[in-house]
Amino acid sequence: MRGNIPRVYAFRFLRDFLLIMPAIVPVYRSCGLGATQILLVQAIFSAASVSFEVPSGYLADVLGRRRALLIGAVGMAAGMAAYGLATSFWQFAGAEVVLAFGYSLFSGTESALIYDTLRADSREAEYVRIEGKAEAWTRVGTATAAVAGGLLAAVWLRLPFVANAGTALIMFVIALTLVEPERPTLAARASLRQILHISRQSLADARLLPAMVLSAGLFAVGVIGIWGYFLRLSNHGITVASYGVYFAVFQGASAAAAASATRLTRILGRRGSYAFLAVIPAVLVIFACTSAPWPVLLTPLAAAGWGFSTPLLLNVLNRHIDSDRRATVLSVSALLGRVLFVLVSPIFGLLSDGISDQAGFGFLAGVFAALAAMAWWLKRRMNWACSTTTVAA
Repeated sequence: MRGNIPRVYAFRFLRDFLLIMPAIVPVYRSCGLGATQILLVQAIFSAASVSFEVPSGYLADVLGRRRALLIGAVGMAAGMAAYGLATSFWQFAGAEVVLAFGYSLFSGTESALIYDTLRADSREAEYVRIEGKAEAWTRVGTATAAVAGGLLAAVWLRLPFVANAGTALIMFVIALTLVEPERPTLAARASLRQILHISRQSLADARLLPAMVLSAGLFAVGVIGIWGYFLRLSNHGITVASYGVYFAVFQGASAAAAASATRLTRILGRRGSYAFLAVIPAVLVIFACTSAPWPVLLTPLAAAGWGFSTPLLLNVLNRHIDSDRRATVLSVSALLGRVLFVLVSPIFGLLSDGISDQAGFGFLAGVFAALAAMAWWLKRRMNWACSTTTVAA
């Protein structure tokens, strides 16, 4: 079973080995899509993910993590193939729905498999380090693909989509080799009722909610920010190959921070670790203050905060989740980020097209600040409730 960990590393590497990223904005532009339509396509992806997210996590808990990853790899291959053929807004949207189905089966499932594999070997204390390495491999995959994808797109703009359909099939083969850890299994009955029950329990759990809110903010604002960075570059005539180099640096910074999560947490302490995440809204504020391209040079700082946050917050969540519902609860957490993306991304697009992308970046910074304040307030309220209960006892 220990072979699961390096196999998950390989799976995570390929999952975000997105050769399409340097080509995707130029492909959109070549088909006549503006910022609002581009963000709407991405909002459709997130809306579809909202529909699939929690049921897919439940499926992973009932049928097994391995089967969920196998089905997800097939969905990803089909979505990439559909994307390679798309030429209009609705065709892109349809391809995103298929991709959303595949990616929703990965969400939470990989982390649940890692944690349960370590738990079966009494190694839960290593989770932050292992999840950090897994996240680092994910970002290294994205960074490597960014350079390679830029080169492929220079040959033919649609070639990265064809290549990514092939890498998804390799993921299917890797998933075949995984070993399912022994664990309690949810009964596959009264599915919808049980999904709703687990979802309500997780959202009502004061131990989980602050991390869920902060994680949602980091996901939505971080991903929208990446699209904003790409659009800022496209407005200044950056070549497709340069897109790849930039995105490789961005993901490399994220990978380094994720891999160093244990060490950084030890150096910064608990409060310092959360304070470090403030680099994300700080970079957004700088983008809001100028229309020049140079703030793109600062985005690796935001990428580092993003990469560091993943193992940090997943460890908080996993410590308070039972194994028989781990993937479901992690999917509920991811669902909040998807819902927030659906709500916020079209507004960012409208502000960028109607006023300027500076207005959009200012709006994103405000959204993150509000959610971070909410997470802090929820955490303080939980600590106050616990101390009051202790005094009363």
